[in-house]
Amino acid sequence: MVYRSGMARAVDREYSVALQRAARGAKTASADALRALGVHIGQNFLLDQLWQQDALSTGELARRLEVEVPTITRMTQRMEAAGLVTRVRDETDRRVVRIELTDLGRSLRTRVPEALDAVSARALEGLSDEECRQLIRLLEHVAGNLRA
Repeated sequence: MVYRSGMARAVDREYSVALQRAARGAKTASADALRALGVHIGQNFLLDQLWQQDALSTGELARRLEVEVPTITRMTQRMEAAGLVTRVRDETDRRVVRIELTDLGRSLRTRVPEALDAVSARALEGLSDEECRQLIRLLEHVAGNLRA
């Protein structure tokens, strides 16, 4: 690691606190917006996959979302109880469970993205288009640094 001066370390801490505060605020606001639709935070990612291609297996969903199968199993059990999806055994391979959208799950296809877009608009309120683009570039740069 490169030595950083006392002033730079103070800025590092300010960055860390500001980023954590922004991330927590975004997560809380997103969770509130989704909760109003009967969706828990994180379930929107699974719904998005099913809106693209319905009746995916738990294994395929786990691969696409980069999580473990037990995580998908627990999530889909909760979503099934909420009436968003159904879990159905594959007719050709009974070991495989497919996750299918219900009418309620399908009905949220536009409402969930609209709710999350409203959260983003609220977060960016008061920033110019150029400031928004700059913020996105900077956040992508930070993400790239952390992936490296």
